[in-house]
Amino acid sequence: MKALISSDVRLLANLIQEGKVVVFPTETVYGIGASTKLEASCLRVYEIKGRPKDNPLIAHFHSIESVAGACALGEIGRKLLEKFSPGPLTLILPKKDKFLFPKDLDTLAVRIPRNPVIREWIELSGGPISAPSANLSGRPSLTKLTDVVRYFGETVDAIFQAEEPSFGIESTVVSLFGDRPTLLRPGSIESEELLTVIPDLLIPDSFSKKNTSIVPLSPGTKYKHYAPTAKVTLLSSEEFSFSLKTTIQLETNAWIGFSFEEIDSGGLKIATKEKSFGEYSRICSVSSNEDYASKLYAFFEVCDQMGMKDIFCEVPRPGKGEEGLRNRLEKAKES
Repeated sequence: MKALISSDVRLLANLIQEGKVVVFPTETVYGIGASTKLEASCLRVYEIKGRPKDNPLIAHFHSIESVAGACALGEIGRKLLEKFSPGPLTLILPKKDKFLFPKDLDTLAVRIPRNPVIREWIELSGGPISAPSANLSGRPSLTKLTDVVRYFGETVDAIFQAEEPSFGIESTVVSLFGDRPTLLRPGSIESEELLTVIPDLLIPDSFSKKNTSIVPLSPGTKYKHYAPTAKVTLLSSEEFSFSLKTTIQLETNAWIGFSFEEIDSGGLKIATKEKSFGEYSRICSVSSNEDYASKLYAFFEVCDQMGMKDIFCEVPRPGKGEEGLRNRLEKAKES
């Protein structure tokens, strides 16, 4: 079966209603979605991804009111969505509609994508649409249409051709289920911003800490995640520059970071401001943490396609965008 690639919102909404699986872009990464109302379709998403059955899906809604219809939103939840949505924020909420997938959980992970075309599609489909990131389980999430087609072009029913993701890392996840609001996964919306709305937000010491004794409420918190086939090593700026200068001749090494300088090693020159993979596809220069996040997963994909064995990643810079990016880098280097 070859997936239909289309930008026809009505057609793709009809496919969701029919129980089909559709890959679609959000502002964060691509998602692989099915109707939250159809259990068999959601279970098919798990099969296509090779995803553990206890790793929950995020239900994508078109509006705050549609979220309130399905879940107990509450005052804090509404304030968070009014400030940060549509956008890269996922909330774990008590579920009012017990027939929504997964039926065995009392909670639902919900978010509202930023792209108005995607929200229109969700509304026309009868929403919500449950979707994890479009990747094989454990692999980096996909941010490029070409990679989506390569991985899922013959396993899903359709691929939504729309604006590609720009943030590059998955949404921030906050649980409002239980005694205290808790940050479960950092992302583009950082803890400092969340604290302006919920001052008592619980921020765990380690976002990569695993607890295998419980069923997770949020994706990206239990299993190895975001990892390419190549070994990922996280380096300080000094270590990064030293590695580049001393091992550039090794053709199975790759680098992504800020600290590139003019180097001449056996006639090979690497420009400081190289902005595309181009001829030197194992080198990726970034200008900010946000730029780093937007390029990271696509760079991992390029490296694996080229057969790279080692990817050296410079630590994020202090400040905006550091929290979520560091989390993804730490997850990617876990063995």
